[in-house]
Amino acid sequence: MAEDLPGVTDITDSDEPGRPGGVRWFGVVLLLAYVALMALGAWSLWLIAGEELVAGISAGVFVFLYALGWRLWLAPGSDRRLAFKERLTVHLIAGPVVVVLGSLAGVWLPMIVALSAVIMCDALNERDRHPAVGGSAPDLI
Repeated sequence: MAEDLPGVTDITDSDEPGRPGGVRWFGVVLLLAYVALMALGAWSLWLIAGEELVAGISAGVFVFLYALGWRLWLAPGSDRRLAFKERLTVHLIAGPVVVVLGSLAGVWLPMIVALSAVIMCDALNERDRHPAVGGSAPDLI
């Protein structure tokens, strides 16, 4: 078969089949930062809308849309996950929108910290996925 040709290897063969890749600390921090942005955004909408039925509906819709967008385009296991540059663009456009929402409710500092953690940990995760690049995170941009 193709394995007999020089320079061709079968990528399905591995020394340790089924071994998980492991969890990195910045992957955990990335997930927590996404959850913090979602929770702070929903809480900000709740406060801005007046803590009534409309506030609950708007916060619920925000959480649903944020979680759906994360699952479809930003989650590491997604089939349609955006490339690093595209995810960075989403973070740099949608992130300040959520921070402004938080500033209207008076929680702008935690929002900025969570957004910074998302951008930093996503860059670290991307760098760790491609160790052959050997550069810093800005080299991936």
